[in-house]
Amino acid sequence: MFEKIETIEGALVYHGNMHNRIYFSEAKEVDLGILVPKMKELAKSKKYEKILSKAPERSMDVLTSNGFTVEAKIPGLYNGTIDGYFLADYVNEDRHIKDEKSLKTITSVKTIALAANKPQTDSHFEMAAELTIRKLTPNDFDQLEDLHKKAYKYHPNQIKDVAYFTHLAALNHEFYGLFEKDQLLVSTILAVHKEEANMEIVDFITHPDYRGQNLSYFLVQHIKEKKVNSWCKTIYTMVRATSYGLNITFSKHGFVLAGTLTNNCMVRDTLESMNVWYYKGF
Repeated sequence: MFEKIETIEGALVYHGNMHNRIYFSEAKEVDLGILVPKMKELAKSKKYEKILSKAPERSMDVLTSNGFTVEAKIPGLYNGTIDGYFLADYVNEDRHIKDEKSLKTITSVKTIALAANKPQTDSHFEMAAELTIRKLTPNDFDQLEDLHKKAYKYHPNQIKDVAYFTHLAALNHEFYGLFEKDQLLVSTILAVHKEEANMEIVDFITHPDYRGQNLSYFLVQHIKEKKVNSWCKTIYTMVRATSYGLNITFSKHGFVLAGTLTNNCMVRDTLESMNVWYYKGF
């Protein structure tokens, strides 16, 4: 499996050798006094280098006293009223070292993306008539796996498959795709948290023949229109901090930069820092 997902002491925990990292999301019933030592022990036993936590304000004291530091903040992430934080504990301090060349690129990306920020979508940028967007069903998972195979042709260990999509669907994930006729060109996965009134855009995958056309713009637009101001108060996402295209896309849609997660995950064969962006429709 691409990454192991399990519930430990009431928290949803993602971990695996792919990213050499633990990512846990706290729920109301979690006792951090029990959970944090278990996360540290898991990291030690698996030789993971980083532990990332998404947590509400009330958890700050416990996490910071256990060596976690804040990397990003989303105001009102929980039900529109309670601030949410991404905090990291670097089990291996080398994981926290920032490459000078990457730092310059990340700074440049932020500067250009922030300059592109708009509160509304660009009315002059309209989707071509031959393109359609719809929610995917399990019947589409074979085609979704095929899109991953094309996108990660030279990195087969990062291909998500039908079994993994099925597992995500059982964990309240939704899938959307942009099609030209019946061909899936771009896909995205949404992690839905209705009890928190928020949703995470987990990833975008684009057919290699259609890269550079900014087709993900239309999926973001569709998600905003369908989700925000219904039950969802906040949409957030993690984007490669060195990617001009996606950072500019989210900024153009009125997303706000929340912070940067240092050396957070492997993308293809590179350890990447991730910018956190969030959007509120009110």
